[in-house]
Amino acid sequence: MLYPFAVYYGLHYFPPKFLALILLALLFLRIVLLKNNLTKMPWVLPATLLGSLALIFSLFTESVIGFKLYPLLVNCSLFTVFAFSYLKPPSVIETFARLQEKNLNKQGVKYTEKVTLLWCVFFLVNGGISLYTALYSELEYWMLYNGFISYVLMGCLFAGEFLVRLKVKKHHKDSETQEQQLND
Repeated sequence: MLYPFAVYYGLHYFPPKFLALILLALLFLRIVLLKNNLTKMPWVLPATLLGSLALIFSLFTESVIGFKLYPLLVNCSLFTVFAFSYLKPPSVIETFARLQEKNLNKQGVKYTEKVTLLWCVFFLVNGGISLYTALYSELEYWMLYNGFISYVLMGCLFAGEFLVRLKVKKHHKDSETQEQQLND
């Protein structure tokens, strides 16, 4: 989340080559610190590797574009992980759901599939906007979208999905109660 701000302010104080080295070191540190949790967060490694490529590009070209493409590459890797998990279940969302509900029923699995597709669409749209800001916007607008607006949108999606999930769970619970009363 702080990456766009680090790039924006870092470029005011450091040459691109030096800033790229600092950010690459931080990415490496993130992998080391999350080493034991990488299986629980399958997107971290591909996102870090793709992001590293963007930073390496900026390192060797001393250009800003590699820095600006980093959020796009993170979106691409998140999309890939979520889409792959949709095609080869369990989906990422189902895996998270099973942390709270071990015995997720068929309706719950179907719901998690829909939510996984929704996140795939989000990553595609967000990645497209991120690409646009990287190629056609000033660094300030790129930072504003990728460091703030995209996270607000992500938070709105989280919150909206949470509210829908509560309603869906209540509906299924009410349906099961009615069905059980009819059987009694």
